[in-house]
Amino acid sequence: MFLTETEAILGRLKEALGVKSDGQLANYLGISRQNIGAARKRDDVPPGWIYKVAELTGCSMDWLRFGHGPKIRAEYKTEGSHHDGQIASPESPYDPQVSRKTGSANDLQHAEDSSGFGAAVEMLAKIYSSDDKLLIRTINANIRAFCEAIDRKQREQRSTKELENLKKRLTTIEKQLQGKQ
Repeated sequence: MFLTETEAILGRLKEALGVKSDGQLANYLGISRQNIGAARKRDDVPPGWIYKVAELTGCSMDWLRFGHGPKIRAEYKTEGSHHDGQIASPESPYDPQVSRKTGSANDLQHAEDSSGFGAAVEMLAKIYSSDDKLLIRTINANIRAFCEAIDRKQREQRSTKELENLKKRLTTIEKQLQGKQ
């Protein structure tokens, strides 16, 4: 049986929490069961649900969202502590202010385990917890610029598609007019 991406994600959220029903999942998320039905209808699981289950269970956000990588995320120590590669337990709370490791941004960029949604959230959490106002303003400006670029690209794609549809309609009308002559 083929599961939609949304069903697969909801299944992983339930598996991580050890629940079977939408109602039980909704209780953990602090939402109504109808919200889960609405997510199915939209075919979209809100990222906040994934984050919350990761926070509650110690599961990797990459695994919850995409089904890839280790199910349980590695536990990272705060700066100055020794990283022993220990795996987080489902009981351990997720602390978004922990660090993968100390090092330069270049090290983080090239680190093999720093790709993916979960790693990006952890890196952003580290930046925002630094209380470095200039760095935070810079990150916010870059995120805004990325979002604007994505929005612009999507508008361009919609405009291109609309133009193609108009050309097809014009061609159809021209053929109809030629057929009547």
